[in-house]
Amino acid sequence: MRSAPLYDNMFFARQPILLPDQTLWGYELFFRNSSSATTAIITDDYEATLIVASDSCSIQGEKIPHDVKLVINFSHKSIIEKIPYSLPARNTVVQIPEMTPPTPNLITELQELSKDGYTIAIDDFTGSRQGTILLEYADLLIVDIKETDEDKLKQIKDIAEESGVKLLAKRVEDMSHFIMAQESGFDLFQGFYFKRPENISGRKLRPTEIVKLKLFKLIEDPTQDFETLADSLQNDVSICYRLLTLLNSPTFGFSQKITSIKQAIVLAGWRLTKNWLRVILLTDLTSDRKSTELPQLATQRAKFLELITLDSKQNLSPQSMFLFGLFSLLDAMFDMPMASVTQYLPIDKELKAALCGEENIYKTHLDLISYFEEAQWDQLEDTILELGLTPVSVSRNYYDSMRWTNSFFQTT
Repeated sequence: MRSAPLYDNMFFARQPILLPDQTLWGYELFFRNSSSATTAIITDDYEATLIVASDSCSIQGEKIPHDVKLVINFSHKSIIEKIPYSLPARNTVVQIPEMTPPTPNLITELQELSKDGYTIAIDDFTGSRQGTILLEYADLLIVDIKETDEDKLKQIKDIAEESGVKLLAKRVEDMSHFIMAQESGFDLFQGFYFKRPENISGRKLRPTEIVKLKLFKLIEDPTQDFETLADSLQNDVSICYRLLTLLNSPTFGFSQKITSIKQAIVLAGWRLTKNWLRVILLTDLTSDRKSTELPQLATQRAKFLELITLDSKQNLSPQSMFLFGLFSLLDAMFDMPMASVTQYLPIDKELKAALCGEENIYKTHLDLISYFEEAQWDQLEDTILELGLTPVSVSRNYYDSMRWTNSFFQTT
């Protein structure tokens, strides 16, 4: 039976907001339950706000330009709990419905958000008493152009001019709505007339998996910070237990019983701790269905690359090549595109590019491994020559990497 994936699916929709010349000003983001949903089914406003806020910046490749705004509806509770601060002020428009109760706590938070550079927008503004109270802290009024007559639009325009705020016309569904909004002095426009909401979907790694990937960066740090490593490891009960059990075993023969993580890694030494953690972390990042195969293969690839780098004339770092091999199967482990995983890895851009399939010297080394594993002997011979290696050294290093990996997995 397949275990749960290491990632979460995420869905939201976005609809463009345009300037009078129909160039892009920003997007409004909407909660969605699935990739095919056309409307939101919301049972908890607060939870919906959290999901949209967190997912909006998590889609791989969705890099928001500096000047494009994201309009997100925030519930009363989410503003009180400072959820908007999880997003960058320069891009974020904090949208609140006109009927939101203007409690003292809400007013205080709106004042702070405004002072810190966030744009405040009042949605479905009609000029009601509650809306007038919130108006003092607003930068933008959002008006339903389809449900508002021309006399009301004139009143709202006067209010906006007097308060020095901009106007956004939403639900612009045809040319007549667009003309009416333009003639009424609106600054921004949104609706089906321009574009329907577009569903965006993707995957994101769970926080616990991101933490494990970040541990790789810590153990590769040449400063060998035992204190920071111990603090980080203590957040993972499973790893701590296995490390203490391993180091207290007869295999290591320490004269004193190890009782703390810092004591354990100091006695074991940075090199042993690092090598052990590399394998443990990689194993933990793999689903149960694959855990007997992929981590061991990736570890063997890592050792093989480290060994052949020592024999080659390419002047590459054996440590970097070990990590490169160790990470070479993460796409299969996560069931995600490699480009979605590499953003979390503690390796340089060229190594990430090679993992994603771009041709460079590192990709050639990865090809060498694949040819060996797949018994593609002609391609293997050509690649050995290209890298300045010899068939004898490659065969020896492959055998040594298998033997080292087998013994390492038996120990761990």
